[in-house]
Amino acid sequence: MSEINLKVKQNYEYLEELSFSEKNIQEDTIFLKEKNNRKDWLKNSVKVEHSTAKDEMSLIIEKKLFPYKYGIKLHCPNFTEKPFFRFDSDGPTHRNKIENSLAEQPITTPHFNTYDEKGQEFAYKSDILRNDKEAKAIAENIEFGISHFFQETNIKLNGKDEFPGLTTENPELFEIESQTDPLNGIEFLD
Repeated sequence: MSEINLKVKQNYEYLEELSFSEKNIQEDTIFLKEKNNRKDWLKNSVKVEHSTAKDEMSLIIEKKLFPYKYGIKLHCPNFTEKPFFRFDSDGPTHRNKIENSLAEQPITTPHFNTYDEKGQEFAYKSDILRNDKEAKAIAENIEFGISHFFQETNIKLNGKDEFPGLTTENPELFEIESQTDPLNGIEFLD
């Protein structure tokens, strides 16, 4: 059985408020930097403004250099040690602890993770993520993922229904398709 988050269990209404009521960020562009302990990952966090939050909150974006793998998290460290809401574009299937149905327990990626009223972490797919074609597009494109995360968690950019751009020292990391054929000029043996 997964570990119970007592702070969430004792303050579940606050978790729901943090997760789904309107929030705002000011940064039009988020600059992803090399993660200190993992050179194959980029990461950054920005402050999230929330009108009724008692604690400081941040939006954390992490992106693996290759292949398409990224995560987006909401974290409020004074409320709970771990991020309280996150999106995983790739990774292992999450197994929810549901008493009713074994068939409903496994949740493949991409999916969202949060907590229930008992303080147990669980994964779920939004209606959009239940559509395989849309889920694949979101999993493979971090900008689609950020847009969907903002919709799901009610985050605004400067008060508007927009989302920030992403950049890094190597902007080509965000290109979906290579402009040139990487096998061009290579002769293959018959």
